[in-house]
Amino acid sequence: MLMISENRCVGCGICVKDCPSGAVSLNIDKGVAVLNCEKCMGCNLCIQNCPQDAINNVEGELVFAIGTDDGKTVKQNDHFGMSRIFQIWKYSNGELTFQTERKNAKYEEDETRIHGDLKKAEAITSVLNGVDVLVGKMMGPNIVQIRKSFVPVIVRQSNIDDVVEVLKRNIIEIIDEKEKKDRRGLVLK
Repeated sequence: MLMISENRCVGCGICVKDCPSGAVSLNIDKGVAVLNCEKCMGCNLCIQNCPQDAINNVEGELVFAIGTDDGKTVKQNDHFGMSRIFQIWKYSNGELTFQTERKNAKYEEDETRIHGDLKKAEAITSVLNGVDVLVGKMMGPNIVQIRKSFVPVIVRQSNIDDVVEVLKRNIIEIIDEKEKKDRRGLVLK
């Protein structure tokens, strides 16, 4: 599925001019290119000519874990690993859909564990088997360990519905980060 990154797009209009089917237009209010998938003929001229690498063909699936205590908001005032629950979301074909919740068993066993405890990182990693991306407001010192297995993503929004929209808008950056050998993580707005 062809996607345009609002974060990378600078609104230059090169893709609009180069598109032979008129599938790309410019949203003047947002200052970014917008794609009409129904008109797209798959020529990939927009991908080839975008100077910002803002357009990409996104394929496959990603699995996200969003740290939360209440199931409605991202974990507040503490690190991802201190979340009571991890909501599991699956990205495919431009959509993020809720799958299930996983309890942070290690959190319930010992809330006093200190930040940066490697055993805590191992426990969380085992709970999040099959997950690609960790999403929270903060990551603790274990980020050094977890970014080897996951893409850590920091968000500024509190409401999980808003976070899901931010993740969808930035899926190209998330995929790019996942493919890196030396992941640093992302901060998304």
